Amino acid sequence: MALRHNPRSLVFYLAYPGPGNLDGASRSLIDPDYLLRHLDNVIADKRFHYLEVTSLKSHSLRQEVAQRLKKSDKKVVFHCQPVQWVNEENLVDPADLSSLSQVHRQRAIERIIRLMDEAVTYGAEAVFIASGRNPASGQPYDAASATVELQAEQALLLSLRRLALEARQRQLKLILSVGDRGCPDPGTWRHQLVGPVRRAMALAETLRGEGHENFGLALDSAVLRLNNEDAQAIAHAAPFLMWFHIANVVGANGEAQRLGTTYPSFHAPGSLIGLAELVSYLRALAEISYQGPLSIAVRPIGAEISKHVVNVAYELLEEAANSLDVVSALPLGFAFRARDFLTEETFAEITKLRVEKPELIREELHNRKKRAVLAPDGRLVILAADHPARAVTRVGQHPTAMGHRLDYLSRIVRCLLVSDIDGLMATSDVIDDVVLANYIVRQRTGRSFLDNKVLIGSMNRTGLAGTEHEMMDRPSSYMTGKRIKDMNLDGGKLLWRWVPGGEKNDRYALETLERVARAVEELADLGLPAFLEPLPVQKTESGYRTDLTPDNIIKAVGIASALGYYSGRIWLKIPYCDDFARVAKATTLPVLLLGGEATGKPALTVLDMERGLGAGPNIRGCLIGRNVLFCGEDDPAVIAQAIYLIVHRRLSTHEALQEASALRYKLPTALSRVSD
Repeated sequence: MALRHNPRSLVFYLAYPGPGNLDGASRSLIDPDYLLRHLDNVIADKRFHYLEVTSLKSHSLRQEVAQRLKKSDKKVVFHCQPVQWVNEENLVDPADLSSLSQVHRQRAIERIIRLMDEAVTYGAEAVFIASGRNPASGQPYDAASATVELQAEQALLLSLRRLALEARQRQLKLILSVGDRGCPDPGTWRHQLVGPVRRAMALAETLRGEGHENFGLALDSAVLRLNNEDAQAIAHAAPFLMWFHIANVVGANGEAQRLGTTYPSFHAPGSLIGLAELVSYLRALAEISYQGPLSIAVRPIGAEISKHVVNVAYELLEEAANSLDVVSALPLGFAFRARDFLTEETFAEITKLRVEKPELIREELHNRKKRAVLAPDGRLVILAADHPARAVTRVGQHPTAMGHRLDYLSRIVRCLLVSDIDGLMATSDVIDDVVLANYIVRQRTGRSFLDNKVLIGSMNRTGLAGTEHEMMDRPSSYMTGKRIKDMNLDGGKLLWRWVPGGEKNDRYALETLERVARAVEELADLGLPAFLEPLPVQKTESGYRTDLTPDNIIKAVGIASALGYYSGRIWLKIPYCDDFARVAKATTLPVLLLGGEATGKPALTVLDMERGLGAGPNIRGCLIGRNVLFCGEDDPAVIAQAIYLIVHRRLSTHEALQEASALRYKLPTALSRVSD
């Protein structure tokens, strides 16, 4: 569901550091009036579900804060890191929980335990801790420093075992924050032992393997950037990731006092985290189906206003979370596999029915429940599946992808069975296959997925791709309107292609135009709609390509609208293009948008459909095939449903993709086990 339901959180002590932004909060000393006033305001802010707090030295202030938090609807987590970093009494080695000194490490553990008790008073669910400074920091990386690091890791592991047990006794989660791993200026950077995500994962794997399920990791966008770790680090940490902080960092050209993990505002000079970087991280989170909080970690300085700094960060987070790249991200490991839905056994059963019951298809078509009205709300979303009959089988780099009938049929049936699309436009063989698949489903479940669906027969298919006479396009599937009627279909589809600049095959385009006109008239006589696809095309070295020049599409629309003696049952099928609003005004006929060649970027196809539908009142839906059926690794039913939601419910692309994504997990995967 692409991060829509992930709770939002605010690191309160960073956002409201104290009067004058002097950062008293991180030192556990803060003016009570300032703290309580801003705490009340943030508690009232419905954008945030979690508040992240840290230690307070004043016991009376602790009690007041605890009362307000417990009365609120906010969930609370507690940060130990400020106390670890400030190390005010200087009684603990900077390596902290990773110290090689047993004395200092034990003091560090006891300090965290005291902080856990404070966290409990606030009703916290979790405590965040830091690993401590890498004891090998500042040394040349050699065998000696590697040994020191290994010893520190073992020391940290011992500390974490103890703290995980203490946290469990207090019903707390223990979350280790991945920190920066060292940069040239040791006076500015913290050089945490647990900087590389791989080191954090090794610790987490060990602790989880020992049964410490309350232990997890927190990642931070600023730290990932500092550590030169990209979005892949998020995928690696997925099994243990409990928290993600949205934070900025500035580079060498930024303000000197804000270098490092100091959580600057997102408009600070020299910022290294912007929309593009956040989109990359959030897409990775969406792909691993991350369910945890998204937390804003920003700290104002100087004259910056806390509320403004928080608002800028929140708006950037929401913009990134709602980007198409994030909304359309696939869950970790997900890929639609056609043979998991329509099995080899079912495929063989369809052939068996063809051999043993040759009349079954006709019977099923005549007995199916049809709509009383073609488009009850005046709109249609029809799946197009007539390409192989014209020798068009390429999808991306695969020259015969649509020629694999099991895969092709599985995708078609998946869309019809799982999504709410209105129907199917296809050649006779594909419609017959779908009818037999429907028969099998009905025999097993009592459900017919073709009931009240629109079935449109694709008629002229002799314009075979790549042939000399490609523009001579005669009826060859359903050869007459009478055949459409006899098979109890709901209409016929006809294609006419034309090269606006003229070429030697002009006569073939004219002949096809005449045949299409006759078919339109015959369908009109039979009371059936004709779905006309007038396409201007260009001749290229690899064949004819659709010409998306608005002026040429307008001319093609004008020609197609005048075919036959009666235009009352004509629907046009035309491609979306630039300046489409002008194209829409070329006719009063109802128009369905087509999608063109498969791009592998289904979210952009859905967006084009949304844009096209807003071009005019006569744009009444979509008749789209390859970009739905072959939508990368996504489930074709998701893309079909998203387009349906845009057409019939007028949702935005973002809303449609978010809602439709639930279909990835609807129904068992194999057709042989279909149930309601």
